Amino acid sequence: MKESPILAPHLTAETVATRWPSVSVLVPVRNAEATVGAAIDSVLSQDYPGSVEIVVADGSDTPATADLIRRLYPKAKLVPNPEQVITFGIHAAYRVATGEVVVRCDAHTVFPQGYLRRAVSTLLRTGAANVGGRQQPVATTLFGRVVAIAMTTPLGAGGARYRQGGAEGPADTVFLGTFRRDALEAVGGVDPSLGGAEDYELNWRLRARGETVWFDPGLLVAYYPRDTLWGLAKQYFNYGRWKRVVAQRHPASLLPRHFASPALVLGLVAAPVLAVAGAGWAAVAVPLVYALTMVVGSLAVAIRRRSYAALLLPLALATMHVGWGIGFFVPVRNRSGLEAHWRLARRAPASMPSVSVLIPVRNGEDTIGAAIDSVLAQDYNGSVEVIVADGSDTAATSDLIRRRYPMVKLVRNLEQTAGFGLRAAQRVANGEILARCDAHVVFPLDYLRRVVSTLLRTGAANVGGRQHPVATTFFGRAVAMAMTTPLGNGGARYRLGGAEGPADTVFLGAFRRDALEAVGGVDPRFVRNQDYELNWRLRARGETVWFDPRLAVAYRPRDTLLDLARQYFDYGRWKRVVAQRHPASLRPRHFASPLLVLGLAASPVLAATGASWAPAVVPLAYVLALGGGSLAVGIRRRSYSAVLLPLILATMHLSWGIGFFTPVQSGSTGAAAPAK
Repeated sequence: MKESPILAPHLTAETVATRWPSVSVLVPVRNAEATVGAAIDSVLSQDYPGSVEIVVADGSDTPATADLIRRLYPKAKLVPNPEQVITFGIHAAYRVATGEVVVRCDAHTVFPQGYLRRAVSTLLRTGAANVGGRQQPVATTLFGRVVAIAMTTPLGAGGARYRQGGAEGPADTVFLGTFRRDALEAVGGVDPSLGGAEDYELNWRLRARGETVWFDPGLLVAYYPRDTLWGLAKQYFNYGRWKRVVAQRHPASLLPRHFASPALVLGLVAAPVLAVAGAGWAAVAVPLVYALTMVVGSLAVAIRRRSYAALLLPLALATMHVGWGIGFFVPVRNRSGLEAHWRLARRAPASMPSVSVLIPVRNGEDTIGAAIDSVLAQDYNGSVEVIVADGSDTAATSDLIRRRYPMVKLVRNLEQTAGFGLRAAQRVANGEILARCDAHVVFPLDYLRRVVSTLLRTGAANVGGRQHPVATTFFGRAVAMAMTTPLGNGGARYRLGGAEGPADTVFLGAFRRDALEAVGGVDPRFVRNQDYELNWRLRARGETVWFDPRLAVAYRPRDTLLDLARQYFDYGRWKRVVAQRHPASLRPRHFASPLLVLGLAASPVLAATGASWAPAVVPLAYVLALGGGSLAVGIRRRSYSAVLLPLILATMHLSWGIGFFTPVQSGSTGAAAPAK
């Protein structure tokens, strides 16, 4: 094959006459630390003559996959996928990809040598919008081998070439795919509102636009079939459900083979009804014909392939057919949010206000990468700049940012507090909107678009949402539970949730620059509670702080009792400072913990005076409230972590209350610094 590929009419002469097109390989993953390495290695070992970048969208429950990629594959782009849906991952990866050709890869996929060269060559030779090949099932268990046979026979594949094979040429869909970027952009890319059948739906939109989807049987990619009957049933049930969604959206996309399983299910369901009606042989016609077809067909496959595993084909095929058919009649629930996200993303204005994302950080080299990646992956149709104010004790964080994120503005924060960091970042920001982000935060894909749209719609000075506690330890999950109950947060909407509308404070926030500058911005004298104090000054000036419950941002609660006690002790201390500065800012919930501490402290004094029941009233009432409330929460949420709730809630309440009575010393970091 020539080193310079054949010119295709859809690519310019400048692109292909002297070099091969650049390629971006998109890899959505979730909890894939055991397999993603092999997938990335197979991409890196390709003999492709052009440039290749790898973009991994990580939707894992733990940092294990992301840590592995950062350690072993530092050149791979890593973007977060907080929605943990594969289509959202593809969409997030696509937004940061720079290649002229976009290739889909999965975390369990291993590309054979020569895959990229052949796929791109075929793309350029045919002028197709998408080129792909077929699955090559690879199994190591008996049942896996049975499923592999089932998927590659007409009885199981229904004639689909990407599973059964066939002649090269135009097709309705292919496995994975290598896309011309211009064609992909013209139809809006993968639709993330789909949880399945997204490849078929995307290829349908390409073909409906007059493009060609090209099948190349030489593009073989290993595929690992399900190893259990239950896993196979769930897989095909979901296939059927999402095929129904695609059929509702694009009725003309259905092919004859798609009606086979639903028709079978209807026939099987009708059989007992016909039997009761006395229909005689008609009642058993469908079950009998189906059973005979499966047995005879499986026997023929067993003889032709000389495999005893094929004797189990009737079981596997029936599971696939019935699972798919039942799924086709079961609607997908809770899809409205995903669809609204996609509709808004595609209808967003071409030019939104410019945004500056301010990130104060201290010794955050382990978490800052995920935070920045989540900002860079936003589906925001406007300019976004990222400014990091580094107050670290070492150069590790700033070195990481300079090496991996040269586009990020980096400023020093010598005072090492969040307030001073935000102030330093604000001074160099250029955006019309200033959005706060923390080093341990991961923005959802649509965060900036939603927060700015709400800001423009409401005219508020600040729009924010709620914390979404995410924990991986038993203790952390109990803290997360405590933070999202009235017992732990006193009804604060940014933790508990609630109706959209004006609020006293919100989590993080996106600010109109003019409103922020009018009140002087964040007061860096506040080490804690600076967000509440800033929002109070905005509201005192007649501005609105707006709470949007859809803006849920992941937050990692403390993992030890001592850290939790320190955190809430500081909350109480700095709430006292805010109360001294703005007495009217206090809410009834702010008095609960201080009054509890006073009541508990008064108990031994009352006991010493000889009072009978009075000394025990506050401790007894508090213990009963904690015990009863924790039990109710545990039952409602069905979580064993609730057994720790009394301990955690008591730590939060008492630490906050004691902190409220503990003055902040004038020599504390940042306490005496003047606001500017």
